[in-house]
Amino acid sequence: ANGEVPGKEKIAFEQFVQGVYFRRILQAANLRLQDMTEGRYLLLHAEKAMNKRSQAGVELEVLDHYTGKSRSVRSLSGGEAFKASLSLALGLSDVIQAHAGGVRVDAMFIDEGFGSLDEHSRSQAVRVLQKMAGGSRLIGIISHVTELKQEIEDQLIVTKDEEGSHVRWQI
Repeated sequence: ANGEVPGKEKIAFEQFVQGVYFRRILQAANLRLQDMTEGRYLLLHAEKAMNKRSQAGVELEVLDHYTGKSRSVRSLSGGEAFKASLSLALGLSDVIQAHAGGVRVDAMFIDEGFGSLDEHSRSQAVRVLQKMAGGSRLIGIISHVTELKQEIEDQLIVTKDEEGSHVRWQI
């Protein structure tokens, strides 16, 4: 319980428990990420310590099925990193709903990030979000990307002029 086993990395009990939940979040996130990347990427929980006496950290790696190797998530491109972040947010939402006894996350708002995606990646991400919103969930996307606006059916359009801001529904 004190995290000190001879020959093993030191880890505090709190970090151990966090790691258990983090792996559950990753498992849920990977379902979304694999869908968004056509099975190319898988997020991995890499617990590393600089030496046997230091606290074990929580690091993320990505397994690239094209190369068969894992690498730091820091090596992902902007669009790939956006998909990984979105997948983690969705995975967290899934785990919260599964473990929080009656808590439901029925609305999610995503502010930008779609500008870093190419057309194919953007379509994959939108497809996953539309699948999620197919039930009773509301997925709000705040964006200025014209191509994205064309893919979204129901829109709340906010415009401003010298008289102030105005909103209208476009269905």
